[in-house]
Amino acid sequence: MYYKNCLTVVCFLATAVVALAQNATYRYAIDLTKPQNDQLEVSLQTPAISQKTIRFFMPKIIPGTYSVSDYGLFVHDLKAFDKKGKALPVKQVDTNTWEIQKAHKMTTLQYMVEDIFDSEVENSVYMMAATNIEADTNFVIHPPGFFGYFEGMKNQPFELTVTKPADFYGSTGLVPIRATATQDVFQTGDYDLMMDSPMMYNRPDTTFINIGDTKVLVSVYAPNKQITSTYLAAQLDNLLKAQVQYLGGKLPVEKYAFILYFADPQSANPRQGALEHSYSSFYYLPEYPQAQMAPFLLDIAAHEFFHIVTPLTIHSTEISDFNFNEPVLSQHLWLYEGVTEYASDHVQVRYELITPQAFLEKMQEKINNSRTQYNDTLAFTALSKNAADTYSAQYGNVYEKGALIGAMLDIRLLDLSNGKVDLQKVIQQLSQKYGMDKPFEDDALFDVIVGMTYPEIGNFFEKYVAGNEPLPYAEYFEKVGVNYQQEPDKMVATLGKINFGYNQEQQRIEVANVSNMNEFGKSLGFRKGDLMLKVQGVDVTPAAAQGIFSSFSENTKANDQVEVVVGRKNDAGDFEEVRLTAPAVLVPSKGKATLSLADNAPIEKLRLRDQWLDAKPLTARPEDVESIDAIIKTLYDVISGPAGQRDWDRFHSLFTTNASMSAITPTKSGARMYVSMTPNEYQEKNGPFFTSNGFWEEELGRQEMKFGELATVVSAYQFRLKQEGKPEQRGINSIQLVYDQNR
Repeated sequence: MYYKNCLTVVCFLATAVVALAQNATYRYAIDLTKPQNDQLEVSLQTPAISQKTIRFFMPKIIPGTYSVSDYGLFVHDLKAFDKKGKALPVKQVDTNTWEIQKAHKMTTLQYMVEDIFDSEVENSVYMMAATNIEADTNFVIHPPGFFGYFEGMKNQPFELTVTKPADFYGSTGLVPIRATATQDVFQTGDYDLMMDSPMMYNRPDTTFINIGDTKVLVSVYAPNKQITSTYLAAQLDNLLKAQVQYLGGKLPVEKYAFILYFADPQSANPRQGALEHSYSSFYYLPEYPQAQMAPFLLDIAAHEFFHIVTPLTIHSTEISDFNFNEPVLSQHLWLYEGVTEYASDHVQVRYELITPQAFLEKMQEKINNSRTQYNDTLAFTALSKNAADTYSAQYGNVYEKGALIGAMLDIRLLDLSNGKVDLQKVIQQLSQKYGMDKPFEDDALFDVIVGMTYPEIGNFFEKYVAGNEPLPYAEYFEKVGVNYQQEPDKMVATLGKINFGYNQEQQRIEVANVSNMNEFGKSLGFRKGDLMLKVQGVDVTPAAAQGIFSSFSENTKANDQVEVVVGRKNDAGDFEEVRLTAPAVLVPSKGKATLSLADNAPIEKLRLRDQWLDAKPLTARPEDVESIDAIIKTLYDVISGPAGQRDWDRFHSLFTTNASMSAITPTKSGARMYVSMTPNEYQEKNGPFFTSNGFWEEELGRQEMKFGELATVVSAYQFRLKQEGKPEQRGINSIQLVYDQNR
């Protein structure tokens, strides 16, 4: 009886808990079969609210873009109702905030959302974080553009029901809790994860690929059918496999989605790109032939995919509990974006998807962009904390200097540890220490990393990340056998050091920011919001703008008369042409940097370079390759010994890239046949035999022929299967050697 009564009580308690959880849940619904003039109705069964007055928010800013988006601009006719259907008082307080009276009686909230892709509302939302409502064709559901939350109630469960046409498929990183031909239901534990989960609905072009234990979805919408998911999945396959190995062999997610929206190039918005999420990434790009797009896409996809480490498993409290309406940013964009960008290039060179020189060219481009387009002495922590406002014009440097901070930190770690510790090992340690559910304290991260590594890393952070000293490129690249050359600075013309944006309504490049404008810009008289119409008589179309500005910079001489025609709003709000003129003023410009492999660097620097750029560095021991005699003795020694594993890394370190081996061996019929193989194939053929059998090979004598840097050694040998046993066979090895890289 005692246990029965207790069991009954437990059942009642469980029922109460379930009811409480249901009352605490946001239950959103949208119907994709009922769009109205590029708008959808959003319906919310509200969680239980105790306050008489409450505020409802749409996001002002979201993670990843670090700029103000003001999603409330696209919400209309917001209404609240009680359980009897009676309307409750609602007042819009500002762009993203509504105040609701008698909120404790509220059961339903309804409002209309217009899409951002085609909106005529002036806005600054990046298209990879925007929304699309295209009846019977395509729906891009970026949750910040559709769903809001109540003040103080962000950490409650969210449920979303999507009603859809029967032939539509919803691409997302989320896994639905229920799905039918016409309806998907998703749940998240809180608002943050809901905001982190974009969706795209259309007639499917999807391909799944398995990468380790993770199921990866590639979903494509391309109106002109020039790009297919099958093709992109095949291109991504090798890259993703390399990334898994780079991350230690296992991914922290069971499902990941690449969601790619390709716009017709004639109407594509220039505010294009990609946005990372914990379980997916979304892409808004122009549609060109897939073979042309693939290399560009791979670079972007490599970056976005690495965000499953940051911010999914390594993030600060500012990211963990993101403030969508008052920007409170982390100081560690060097980690979130910079190291991610570095890793996206580094993985490609380490796993031979690009050459070392191609990797260095990527690095030198970032050096030149960082030094010429951004403030190289601005502390990166300050840039990060103020990326949404004060230093918004400097934000692009997170992909330039941020990546270079990652590269220099990687080299410094390798240098201090003699090749035993690199940045990727530190990232893995941070992932293990924190993980998805444990954020770090923003001010503590530097000390944590120093505790994992070396005191000198603290100096690195103090000088080059929190401080304003330029990165020591020449010094650090020299440590890994890379030449750094710097051209002299020169004087060039500028258009006033103004920042440009894009006016979607006018489809023109516009002056977005004049806070850093120089004296020449002031002389011309640029104003924020001016449309760039002509420079020196040349029409500034969005597609040609970059080339026009570069040509102006390179070809304009001091005191040349400069004429810029801008479109400027008059008092009536219409754009009028205004002619701006002033004599050109030249300003100092940093000389270009170039990077190249130093072939004659000391062996210890070449070894460190291999450890930096090669996933399996096989730099030889100096004593193994210091002379012809040493390398021949090592060749025999490394394959000799009792039954067991051979030191195959040492074996492979003796060979040049693309080396070949060959032998004349008997066939089953007794005939003799010439067989060619690579060192890898030699290992595959002979490794099992060596594991089970003793084998000792020794040199009996040799002849050497040398010419310049080349040598041919004819070496007589014999081998035994027992160390003191009789010789089983004698023969001759013909070995070709080259003196290269100081070995």
